[in-house]
Amino acid sequence: MAVSQSNILHPSQSFSFKYFYHISALSMLLFFLSVVFTFLAFVNKEAQEQEIERNFNLVRLSQELRLSSDQLTMMARAYAATGNPKFKQFFDEILTIRNGTSPRPKHLHRVYWDMLLVKEGQAPFEKEAPKALLTLLLENGVSTDELTMLRNAEDKSEALVSLEREAFELVAAGKNQQALKILYSEAYLQSKVQIMTHINAFLERREQDFSSLLASSNKKVKSYYGAAFVCFILLLLSLIALYNSRSAIRKSIIDYLNTEVKSQTEELIEKNKALNHAISELSETQKRLINAEKSATLVRLIPGLAHEINTPIGVAMTASSNQLLLVEGVRQRVNKNEIAKSALLHSIENIESCAKLVVNSTERITGIIDKLKIITNTGFEGEVKPVYLQPLITRCVNELANQHPHIDITLDIPEALAITAPERLLQQIFQPVIENAFYHAFADNSVQSPCVIISAQVSKLGYTIKVTDNGSGIPHEIKDKVFDPFVVGNRTQKGLGLGLSVALAIVTQYFSGVIECETESNTGTCVIIKLPS
Repeated sequence: MAVSQSNILHPSQSFSFKYFYHISALSMLLFFLSVVFTFLAFVNKEAQEQEIERNFNLVRLSQELRLSSDQLTMMARAYAATGNPKFKQFFDEILTIRNGTSPRPKHLHRVYWDMLLVKEGQAPFEKEAPKALLTLLLENGVSTDELTMLRNAEDKSEALVSLEREAFELVAAGKNQQALKILYSEAYLQSKVQIMTHINAFLERREQDFSSLLASSNKKVKSYYGAAFVCFILLLLSLIALYNSRSAIRKSIIDYLNTEVKSQTEELIEKNKALNHAISELSETQKRLINAEKSATLVRLIPGLAHEINTPIGVAMTASSNQLLLVEGVRQRVNKNEIAKSALLHSIENIESCAKLVVNSTERITGIIDKLKIITNTGFEGEVKPVYLQPLITRCVNELANQHPHIDITLDIPEALAITAPERLLQQIFQPVIENAFYHAFADNSVQSPCVIISAQVSKLGYTIKVTDNGSGIPHEIKDKVFDPFVVGNRTQKGLGLGLSVALAIVTQYFSGVIECETESNTGTCVIIKLPS
């Protein structure tokens, strides 16, 4: 009894399948969140590094402002003490570099001016494009409050330059001691204190802002890394659940397919019983036909009838055997849990195909019983291989050409043309067709220049072979029956009249092709053979 399909629960309808979908969606969501949080952590980490670099640059520039003030004081005092104009030149150059009117030495925050104080001193670094100190501060994102502090320091430094200029005038007048008193006076020192006070205020403000921002950034980075870690742990748990769900679904599918195999097996057993019964009845019918029909015509047809009946029986038996082998193979592989779903479904499709072959063969046997027109041939067995047509037809023609030297023969066959089939079957097609042209077309000797043309060509649709003669044509009374068994022309009694019947059977049954005959009285005959690729 076949299992009702309505009682079988497909795996896709089970709870495990829905659970699998939900876990898959959750896993993808957790994976996405892990990637997002990790990305945000890296972005904030990069922003933190940029802020560290910005803070470093701002502190460095503030130190450059302090150094420029100290270096101006140093150059002014050196000029007042020595009167050497080199120090006044350095003084002016420091101011123009800070204001952005002279090229700016690279790495100015390092030791630079001390390297120039000696006689014939050389600058340790090359110079770059002019750029004011305040411009560099703005480029590095200094805040308004911080810029105000540093601008105040620079303004105080510029105001101090006025005292230094007064000292330079005294030096020019030869009053070096008075110039030194100005450069070491209480007013001068108080101005220096004010400059450094503004710079210290900037550094304190910068340290507070940077510490606050760094703490906030670290907190964000830790939060994002923590969230990414939690999502990753949850992702691992969801993957474990996904694996367990997949195992449950696999078991559900195997159970479902086992039920399908059992159903198909039971149905196959029923069909095999029906087939065996039909074969038994057919065998009895064949025996009754052989015993009942005694006429010579029927006796000649019995071998062909037996062959045509045995062919579908063989197909049915082969299909049945294949079904049983497939079922047994599937059962063994399912029991061993060694078969994938796709392979199992493919095996079930093969079983169904075999079952259809059994049904079709049974129907064909029933039709054969109602028909007694059959053609006898020697079977379609043989080694399938590429057969080159030109040498094959040449062999068929050579013996006939020796027997009929007066007949002109033309072969128009490409050397590379080959048909993949048993060579014996191809010879059984072309041999009788060519023999008929030689034996029957020119039997009455009415044609002055007899000729036979054999041509072949290949296209996308297949092969087309033509055998054409310019003989007397086929008699009208047998023109429509040339492919029937035992039909022999009036011109000669050579052969049993089965050659074209066999050729027809091979072309149509083995190749699924077409063979047809075109003939006109006193004009000639053309046999056209069409074989699919």
